Amino acid sequence: MLQILQHLDSGQTELVDVPAPGPNSGSLLIQTSHSLVSLGTEKMLVEFGKAGWIRKILQQPERVKDVLAKISTDGLFSTLKAIRSKLSQPIPLGYCQVGQVIDHGGSTQFAVGDRVVSNGSHAEVVSVKSYLCAKIPDNVSSADATFTPLAAIALNAIRMMDVKPGSRIVVSGLGLIGQLAVRILRAQGAEVMGIDLNPDKCALAEKSGAHCLRAENDFNPVPKILSWTGGKGVDGVLITASSPSHEIISQAAQACCYRGKIVLIGVIGLNLKRGDFYRHEVSLQVSNSYGLRQANHPFSAQDNFKRVLELMSQGKLLVSDLISIQKSIDEAVEVYSHLNSPHFFGISLIYNPRPESLLRKIELNRDVNETGLKVGVLGVGNFTQRTLLPELMEIVNPPNLEILVSAQGASTLFSAKNFNAASIATDSDEVFKNRNIKAVFISTRHHLHATQTITALSAGQSVWVEKPLALTEKEIDLIEEAARRSSALLMVGFNRRFAPLAIHARKIIESQAGPKTITININAGSLPTDHWTLNPAEGGGRIVGEACHFIDLLRFLISTPITQVSLIEKFTDGQDGGKYKLEFADGSIGYINYLTNLPPTIPKEIIQVAGDKWNFEITNWQQCRGRGIWFIDQGCGLFNKMNKGHARALTLFIRAVESNQPSPIPLNEIIEVSRWAVRMQAMTH
Repeated sequence: MLQILQHLDSGQTELVDVPAPGPNSGSLLIQTSHSLVSLGTEKMLVEFGKAGWIRKILQQPERVKDVLAKISTDGLFSTLKAIRSKLSQPIPLGYCQVGQVIDHGGSTQFAVGDRVVSNGSHAEVVSVKSYLCAKIPDNVSSADATFTPLAAIALNAIRMMDVKPGSRIVVSGLGLIGQLAVRILRAQGAEVMGIDLNPDKCALAEKSGAHCLRAENDFNPVPKILSWTGGKGVDGVLITASSPSHEIISQAAQACCYRGKIVLIGVIGLNLKRGDFYRHEVSLQVSNSYGLRQANHPFSAQDNFKRVLELMSQGKLLVSDLISIQKSIDEAVEVYSHLNSPHFFGISLIYNPRPESLLRKIELNRDVNETGLKVGVLGVGNFTQRTLLPELMEIVNPPNLEILVSAQGASTLFSAKNFNAASIATDSDEVFKNRNIKAVFISTRHHLHATQTITALSAGQSVWVEKPLALTEKEIDLIEEAARRSSALLMVGFNRRFAPLAIHARKIIESQAGPKTITININAGSLPTDHWTLNPAEGGGRIVGEACHFIDLLRFLISTPITQVSLIEKFTDGQDGGKYKLEFADGSIGYINYLTNLPPTIPKEIIQVAGDKWNFEITNWQQCRGRGIWFIDQGCGLFNKMNKGHARALTLFIRAVESNQPSPIPLNEIIEVSRWAVRMQAMTH
């Protein structure tokens, strides 16, 4: 299928052919008929991509602090590598899509054949969560319906203002969202004053019934706004402008009546002056785009979509005159040359159904080495693109990438080109049914790991599964049974036990008599509350999903089974943070402090090991410092390359598959660590 991608490193806008997504529970599979280019957001992304490094930094000054913190903990070279990798990955453009449902994903609200609007990208087929979709009334055209997400952005902000008939509202910024805001406000009986630099935009807003002021350099609209309201001030100001100026927010506050409301949609300078807000007790709110990304909530995106479509159906929101040009998706690259035109508002893209747009696998041209080990990769997310594939291709005899599979074809195509894969697909069965593939790398979301691991092992394919192995002990039982029956081997990506400093540490520990005490402090940071890792059904939680690394590291360093685990302290921030004590068969003790409330300047991982009259500390896999034992110190800190053992772990796995040797990690240790990870996750509830 055809899809539009934006390259953030070069600014190139590209129309590419990628595999179509497949059916997915909870999501609608939609064949696109129309989409709308969002001039504001998409223009910003294109301009960011075209900017040089200095301009990129100036456009995101708040990220400089994050970069400096990462340098202080991860090192300069690792940080630069991460930034370059992030910018090199193209992103899909668009979030205003209309089409026909071809699979309802189990939803009871939608049926195959329904015409719907969604926040899907510019692509011939999209897969979108059902709660980010809405049915289109029969009397609303598909081209008009593409404006729904943009109109919902305006509506979501307007709903925060408690607008009544006769309310006086200022709309600052009359781009596409500003024009839609004017029309929605007028439909609700409000009096509207619009402000913009562009006279054409002012003229268009006036046709919708707004009074308009043309902003100029050093222009202060406050006196005219106060005059318009008889000195009282307006009930609210909706800011849709994009400007670095701090004057916009000050003037908005000065223009408000007693307890007036300012709602921000755009991006402006926000150096607030207390006096501007104090006198009239003016409030400021920031609108969350088109609404909450969840189902069954009165302020959800879906609810806003429905309200917009209802206004369109009733003839209260007319948008057809906002379509400046219509082009076929085949002409997409040319379309993006019009983004800077001051005369364009809506750019509509039209799609003609093609049978090939539904294909879920694409063969790529490349030179194939028939003698190398052929592997398949499931999941092409950030870890796969930035770590797994680059490290895999750097080993002495890298395998042949027979196929890369991901739910979204765009990221898969990018990785396939970079790492010379033979084919790409969005269907995992393409890996399991391919008898040429001898090993499978599983790096999908956590809830899929167990099923995919069992399927691969049952097909005689060796498995490298990224942590965690599974989310429940029942799944672990089934995996263990499949692994013992299979002639193939099982490996979990517990790479830290293969790090040079971990191997160095184990040698020291083995050379010293008596039990040891090991404390691992992990500066895990905080995730957004809606992050998939925190979802029990999809990610399983951060202990089973990430802290399992450190359970395995303790198991490797101490070299005896874990006998008991207890929860010392449970954090209450909803981030799965906590402190655990692990007891081992030889009397050693391990502590895992999974900390989610530390500043980013503190090292991500610190391993402290102590015995009788000796101790040492490993900091961020860059250096080891200690006392009481000869030749204990290694590494040199900030400018030393961080080595977490990925390359050695992958090398040993590939060698084991090629030579029919056992897994680099014994199966009993994989199962043991995975069971304790599941049990420790349960302690967080």
